[in-house]
Amino acid sequence: MRNRKKTITTLLTAAILLIAVFAAGRYGWKLLGFRACEEAGIESVEVSETTVTVKGFCPGSFPEGFCGYYAEEQDGTVFVGFRFSAVFGFFKTGDFEVSIPTRGEIRKVVLKTGLA
Repeated sequence: MRNRKKTITTLLTAAILLIAVFAAGRYGWKLLGFRACEEAGIESVEVSETTVTVKGFCPGSFPEGFCGYYAEEQDGTVFVGFRFSAVFGFFKTGDFEVSIPTRGEIRKVVLKTGLA
């Protein structure tokens, strides 16, 4: 009985750690803001009254999955950064199309990476 309880506790702990690692890889990078953003191949940028739509892909030769974007709006300019992950390349492609909601009139869209 004691071994069974110990085994179940060990399996649950391992499962929680695995979920935490995947969640951190998928969403944790947003805590770093633009410092964790990577270069993206951009196909189109469309600005409407309430959204900015960006369509693109991962420019690398090895397929990396699209994790998400980080965006900030300041004085009519939207700064956007993208993140890809090799771990998630097995589950989804690097192609993306995101619609970023905006509060005011947008005059400029700036795509940022951790280098610039």
